[in-house]
Amino acid sequence: MSSIEPYKTAKGEKRWRVRYRKPDHSSTDKRGFKRKRDAEDFLARLTAGLNDGSYIDPQKGRVTIAALGPEWLKGKSAVLKPSSYHALEVSWNKWVKPQWGRRAIQGIRKSEIQTWVSEIASERSASIVLRAHGVLGGILEMAKNDGMIRANPAEGLDLPRKKAKPRHYLDAQQVIDLANECGEYRPLVLVLGFCGLRWGEAIGLVNDDIDFAKNRIHVRRSATRVAGKVVVGSPKSGKGREVPMPRIVAESLQEACKGKHSDELVFTSPQGGYVKQQSNDRRHRGWFHKALDKLGIPPMTVHDLRHTAASIAVHNGANVKVLQRMLGHASAAMTLDRYADLFDKDLDDVFGSLDAEVSTIMQHAQRVD
Repeated sequence: MSSIEPYKTAKGEKRWRVRYRKPDHSSTDKRGFKRKRDAEDFLARLTAGLNDGSYIDPQKGRVTIAALGPEWLKGKSAVLKPSSYHALEVSWNKWVKPQWGRRAIQGIRKSEIQTWVSEIASERSASIVLRAHGVLGGILEMAKNDGMIRANPAEGLDLPRKKAKPRHYLDAQQVIDLANECGEYRPLVLVLGFCGLRWGEAIGLVNDDIDFAKNRIHVRRSATRVAGKVVVGSPKSGKGREVPMPRIVAESLQEACKGKHSDELVFTSPQGGYVKQQSNDRRHRGWFHKALDKLGIPPMTVHDLRHTAASIAVHNGANVKVLQRMLGHASAAMTLDRYADLFDKDLDDVFGSLDAEVSTIMQHAQRVD
């Protein structure tokens, strides 16, 4: 049952109160209306919401972002890889919690979020902006799904787009020269540059992963550095795969694996343990960037060797499906989307052949006439 009744404030002013029952049948009220008409309008909207299921309990809307953030992050921890979860956690602590933590979810406006997004975008990369917006938007979407707010104010904003970074492709000879210049890391560079493994997949290889009889590398795990610690998990795709080895890679790995037990790492740092990732910051140049400098190769990242492996494979006749399996992509569509430029020559060849066939047909038709 609902009702509207007058009451007096402490100052003796007349106000109107609406009493009603929530969907859980508990009683509550909304007070402070100066006019009875305003109370009646509120009650009409309330009744409609209760009838069609769109009612939102005002008390739930007072929950803060800080109260919901840890719950949302906890839900992500079970489904994301440690490195991806760590990135969300950093974004929450650096960008979302300081700005929005004390705010009640019901009072957040779309325009406010747009201003916040634009301010971050003026200073930071699109990746940072999109991740921060994703965290806030995810929390608000959870609140919406739980019936705490009617709509997600983080939806429908103008967001920056990631710019595709130019890829660096080396040819086979440059990969060999680079590997030779990297000294003890020569086998690692050859694996990256010819087999296309991700860094974490390569440094996570153990002796038993190298099958010299079948000439295959079994990619079963990935070793990723998260917050200064190496976390070993499944490859990025969640599935293992087999990657063929060119002879030069197999010969270098035979030397690297010599005398090691089946569960020992194939590649290790001078101090033992996993090889440290080579920083992309040229101010902190390690063995990889020093080798690039000595050879006069333009700046590139270690991950560019994966792109190089894709390029070399395509130029040696690999089709999209072969490349997909080699790189461990979830689908051939993903492979083609990322490396469409490598197949430009295939398009030229197809239409060149088509032109030749059409010309032959036309010449034959003219002779018949």
